[in-house]
Amino acid sequence: MPRGRHRHSPPLHRLLPPTVIAGVPLVCAGAAWLSEDPLVLRGVAAAAAAAAVIGAVVMRRWDRLAGKRVAELTRGAASERWRHEEAVAELEGDLDESRELRTRLEGKLRAKRAELAALRGEHAALLRRYANAETERASALEGRRRLAIEAASPAKALPPVPPAVPGRPTPEMYRKANVALKRLARPEPAAHTAEEADSRGKSEAAAGHFTVPAAAMVVPAAPARKVPQGGFDFFGAGSSLQSGEDLADVVGEELAAEVAAEVETEAEDGGNADDTGAPEASEGAEAPEAPEASEDAEREQQVIDLTAHDETEQIDMGELRSALQA
Repeated sequence: MPRGRHRHSPPLHRLLPPTVIAGVPLVCAGAAWLSEDPLVLRGVAAAAAAAAVIGAVVMRRWDRLAGKRVAELTRGAASERWRHEEAVAELEGDLDESRELRTRLEGKLRAKRAELAALRGEHAALLRRYANAETERASALEGRRRLAIEAASPAKALPPVPPAVPGRPTPEMYRKANVALKRLARPEPAAHTAEEADSRGKSEAAAGHFTVPAAAMVVPAAPARKVPQGGFDFFGAGSSLQSGEDLADVVGEELAAEVAAEVETEAEDGGNADDTGAPEASEGAEAPEAPEASEDAEREQQVIDLTAHDETEQIDMGELRSALQA
């Protein structure tokens, strides 16, 4: 049991005052009922009045305490309600802030995703460029290796130029045969023409004379043009079938026309010489043809320098090789 002022139990302490207040008036009423003495009746009435006053005071005190307690409870409830509302408002504000923060974070996340996609694209592009660079590097190394192999291997010699066949018909021979046929178709000139031809000497007669076979009365058909296959001739000493077209392709049609005109002029000069020495040529049918053959050979083997008229672009092989190595 507790000691000191806490000796009484709380329930008994709460029930004692109202019990005393209610018991005193009951005792006074019983005493007034049992006693007939006026003095006792007056004492009992005074005690009952005092008990009533004390009960009223106690009741008032209890009322005040109850009012204070109710006010405190009301104030506590109001404060609790206000705190609840404040907490709800704070929670709503936090919710709004969290929503705004979520919106900002979603925007940042979307931007980061776009940036990541761009970085992935750039990375893929860099990988493609790296692959292309490696491919080009491998191609360059392969080219350098092939160049090294080609440089180490001996250079292939060009095929020899086929020698000119003496008996092969050429346009020049047909032209000479035509001139000879025209000379044979003409009437024989006078005696002084023969004397002049005799005085000029055998050299001039030999220059304009050549033996015409009996079968040459009919001009044979021109040979079929063959497409050249291989046999590259650097100095132009081989077949001359496409010399005019090749010359026109290299230097142009105008310069080729000038060269053709010069050749025709030389041919006409040779034909006039053949016409003047026709009688002597018919008499000396067995004269040697060595000078004319040598002139034809020299003309075929003549090298024409077309560097000044060449419009072909010059290519520097050194720069190409350095670019290929790089």
